[in-house]
Amino acid sequence: MAFAAAGAACCVFLILGVLVYRAVASSSALQFDEMLQQQAALALRYADHEYDEGETLVPGSVVGGAKAMPLEVVYQIATRSGQLLYCSPGAPRTALASGEGPGYSNLILDGRDWRVYSLRSNATPLVIHIAEPLEHRDALLSRMLRAVALPLLFALVLLTVLIGIVTERAFRPVRRIAAELAGRGANDLSAVNTAEMPVETHALGVALNGLLSRHAQVLARERRFTADAAHELRTPLAALRAQAQVAARATTPVETRNALEKLQANIQRTTHLMSQLLSLARLEPGSSFHSDSAQLTEARRVVDLVLEDLAQAAREKHVRFTVSGCEQLLPGSPEVLYLLIRNLLENSVRHVSERGRVALDVNRRARSVVLKISDDGPGIPIEERSRAFERFYRVPGSASGGSGLGLSIVGRVVELLAGEIELSTAVTGTGLVVTITLPVVSAQFDGRTAA
Repeated sequence: MAFAAAGAACCVFLILGVLVYRAVASSSALQFDEMLQQQAALALRYADHEYDEGETLVPGSVVGGAKAMPLEVVYQIATRSGQLLYCSPGAPRTALASGEGPGYSNLILDGRDWRVYSLRSNATPLVIHIAEPLEHRDALLSRMLRAVALPLLFALVLLTVLIGIVTERAFRPVRRIAAELAGRGANDLSAVNTAEMPVETHALGVALNGLLSRHAQVLARERRFTADAAHELRTPLAALRAQAQVAARATTPVETRNALEKLQANIQRTTHLMSQLLSLARLEPGSSFHSDSAQLTEARRVVDLVLEDLAQAAREKHVRFTVSGCEQLLPGSPEVLYLLIRNLLENSVRHVSERGRVALDVNRRARSVVLKISDDGPGIPIEERSRAFERFYRVPGSASGGSGLGLSIVGRVVELLAGEIELSTAVTGTGLVVTITLPVVSAQFDGRTAA
């Protein structure tokens, strides 16, 4: 980071140096040209004066007493016809310019580059050409640039050092956090200390703490699932082992058949428990499974699939299903709605008695859809309903043999869909009524785009 910042500073100073060079060169060239113009006007004024005094084309005083002008500036006096009358000391003997002027020109004469300014007199036939060697300008420009470059170079070195110091101090907390994280154990997901971090890197520390927090939630969910699975599977697995041993020790075909039937039933219950555990794990916060409440699914598509899956269990108990309103659209994906409706209907089928009744009704309201599932089973006592959605909770005295996860899954699905759920008693005074209200956007129904 420090090297990148220093490199950027060098680039900026390099560009600044080029801009300063061009600005100084342009300004100094303009200044030198203005000096040539002023000196030409001053020299021409004296030449005109001498010409008027002596009435000659060659002023005597200028010829006799002239000296080289300062800063290596030379000049020539000529006529408008181009006749060279006088050359200052050090000036070339060849005309510096042709014509009457005024104006600037560049030429190479006697192996030297010259900058020439020509000025014509309005009172006499004289023309003055004043010139300066360009190497003199280049030398002065070099001295000026060196005078400017030294402070810039010093400033660049100082800035590089300051960048290194500031960067080192700024990233010291980051290196401290990196060392702290490197020394942590795999299970240490506590938040890092961002109090000493500068503003520029504080957002990084906050984001890192957020990531650690989410990872801790995922890890806690996995540990909870593992603990729940281990706790709940211990009993059925022990029963499976015992029933397998009984089947192995059976001496008659009847004993063998009975043992195998019990083993098969226990396998089914264990399979159902594992299915419920996996479904609940998928619905945990932080899992990759989610539901888009903006998606619409036709109720009949899900209900028909659930009834087909529960057909065998319903036939065994002679349960009668009553379904209405399945032409409505439900908010949510088919997968989530399947978990919702299956667990509700499966729970009802398990708890109703022989030849019981289970009803499913779907109604549309202005901004919601209401699912109502009712049965004529024993229901849930009012004092137990507050705990009905807890994991592995079974109503005392229940002989259904369920896993205690059905309503937990239902509650989690309703939470994902931002809905509400209510448990009540049927108007007949017996059984359970589960009323679920799922909010929807009215525009969804207007579009009628079902999954």
